[in-house]
Amino acid sequence: MLTLTDNAAGLVRVLASRADHPDQAGLRIAPRAHEQGGNLTVAITGGPDAGDQVVEIKGIRVFLAPEAAERLDDKYLDVEPMPGGSVSFRVSRQEP
Repeated sequence: MLTLTDNAAGLVRVLASRADHPDQAGLRIAPRAHEQGGNLTVAITGGPDAGDQVVEIKGIRVFLAPEAAERLDDKYLDVEPMPGGSVSFRVSRQEP
């Protein structure tokens, strides 16, 4: 199952608390539309899409599109600081 690092969980909590319905909000991970490179989109949403696998990790609701659920089954999701103060989510096979 996908695991979130403490840093990723903390960031998702902050972002979800800013959503319109924070009690139902969660992190949705899905393949990018019309892309074959294997990239994923990560977004805070108000709930799962039809067919999403819903899991709770470290108290955070995570909505995994079927294709993403298969690819992330044994992975870690972490955040990586980027220039300019932004962050990027990063998937790895090992705990960072």
